[in-house]
Amino acid sequence: MTVKTKCKSRTMADVEALIPSLGYAPTFQKNILGSIRRCPDVYGETPERISACSTAFTEKWGRGQIRGKIPACFKTENQFRTWRKNVRMVLIRLEDGGKPAAKADDCDAILAYVRANQGKNRLLGANSDLTISVVLREAAKTETAVAAISQAWIDETSLALTTTNRKSFRRGIAGLNRLIAATEIDANIAILLPKKPLPDPTALRPDKGAWRRRASNPAAAQIWKDFDRIMHIKMYGTDEDQFFGTPRTFKASSAASYETALNWLLRELAALGRLSGTPGLKQVITSDNLYNVSQAWMADRQGRGLPTDTSTLHNHIAKMANLAVNHLDATKAEADRFKLIQKNDVIRNKSVGHMSVRRLDWIKDFARDEAKQHKAMFLPEILMKRADAILDRWDAGGKPLGPTQKMLALKLGITATQIAILFRAAPIRSANLRHLTMRGKAAGLDVTALERDPRLTELRLWVCKSTVKNGVDIEQMGDKALGPVVAWYLKRIRARLVADHPFNKNYIDSDYLFPSTHDGPMERSNFAATFREGCRAVGFDMEMHQARHVSAYWILSIDPNAWGEAAALLGDDEMTVRNYYGWLDTRLASEKGRQKLQELHTAGRKNKRGSYEGEL
Repeated sequence: MTVKTKCKSRTMADVEALIPSLGYAPTFQKNILGSIRRCPDVYGETPERISACSTAFTEKWGRGQIRGKIPACFKTENQFRTWRKNVRMVLIRLEDGGKPAAKADDCDAILAYVRANQGKNRLLGANSDLTISVVLREAAKTETAVAAISQAWIDETSLALTTTNRKSFRRGIAGLNRLIAATEIDANIAILLPKKPLPDPTALRPDKGAWRRRASNPAAAQIWKDFDRIMHIKMYGTDEDQFFGTPRTFKASSAASYETALNWLLRELAALGRLSGTPGLKQVITSDNLYNVSQAWMADRQGRGLPTDTSTLHNHIAKMANLAVNHLDATKAEADRFKLIQKNDVIRNKSVGHMSVRRLDWIKDFARDEAKQHKAMFLPEILMKRADAILDRWDAGGKPLGPTQKMLALKLGITATQIAILFRAAPIRSANLRHLTMRGKAAGLDVTALERDPRLTELRLWVCKSTVKNGVDIEQMGDKALGPVVAWYLKRIRARLVADHPFNKNYIDSDYLFPSTHDGPMERSNFAATFREGCRAVGFDMEMHQARHVSAYWILSIDPNAWGEAAALLGDDEMTVRNYYGWLDTRLASEKGRQKLQELHTAGRKNKRGSYEGEL
């Protein structure tokens, strides 16, 4: 029986001295020591003054998804995440009295067997080692025998991974299960594997439930029938059938947002056990239900360490209240209760009707950092240079590049093109950028001439109003600096995605500028993740939507009165832009006020004619 050691008196200096006795492999021990020795830079204290309590460490630095700013000594979030994971693992192991070390050779043996038996018409599919290795690597790091992997270990490990690695981890679990289920397998490998199939990680998000439209639940039929009738009234002003092509007064995208809000409400109510029988929409959307759901939603977010100062909750509740008051004959007392819920300070927070707090903090930091502003202007070229260094090695042959390195070059190239379009044509929204086509009469960014002759760099960006959130056409001529970036992308990046994908998953040469493995645009999650990964690879932390904030800031920092120009470029109305960027007015007014005081002080120091009694 192992007794947990008290950690209150232990310091990081003690931990460093104890590491050689923990039985880690020499290479991994070196990595662990590096993380422990970095603690003084992170904490700003000497090792003797830093507590080695795992509970205190987790409370201070968290686990899983990173929230807030990382310590200044880390250049990227991945560096911080690795440091946090290594230190926490050692502290827990010391408190547990030391766990028996699992042989890393076992993981190597399993991985070698996977690589020898993967591919077309083989035991495992092609590239199975890429996902299975994620599971094996995590098992080796935590000194866990593969045969001893449990549900608890899977859940804890999955929670500590990034979103991308978590997906690979889940696929790795599925790959190991295929290996476990195989009837013909080497006996020496079989004894290293679990006896039963491994469970999937517990979902981080609640199950969508059986009440959404796509579930076709008979108990929910009346709910969706009522909902469709209201949406029809919103679109045409009546619940009567309409001729094909009748103009709508309510956009399909707005109806979709209402459906999203209703799905959210049904899912949360089901989780609380507040749905039964065959209710109608009126029985579902009540003030009592909205209040209970909002409280449960806030508690869940806080329990998972997620931000609660977003406008999501308010938007969902406002839409549901709108349906109840305007279309479901809510009583006056019930309507008043809906208003009280919406006015609650927790629900109607600082992000409602304005830029989110997190994004506002980001753009304010950007406004104070001139070096970051300068880097943003030349970000496409910085990304291209980094990608070219890898692509040149790819083309030259010699020492072979791994598929991960090759994929990084392609991601850098995609990101360079995304940013070039956003900063040098128009800061359109992510969905519009992802669906840009490059061929045909309705091409959003026609590159036909550019493909024939790279010198023809004049490009026109066009997005039809039917796909734009605010219902207006977007048409902009790109800067001269846009053409060379797009030409480079078509030749060096897109061509490889289509014909020479590093993981043998060639994309379809469709009309979309950013293609995918199917005849459609790149998947939304992959599109956004590629952008973030590309930016972080060159030390620039930015989300795609923040490019809109940067563009507006640049315009208004040059001309504080250019609200109309900023609104036109963003495709927003002027009042929205004023609500989102009004803080710039305050900052500029403060700077001008400070300047006037300085002028007054300067004038006061000048020599004056005459004499003054009591002169200093």
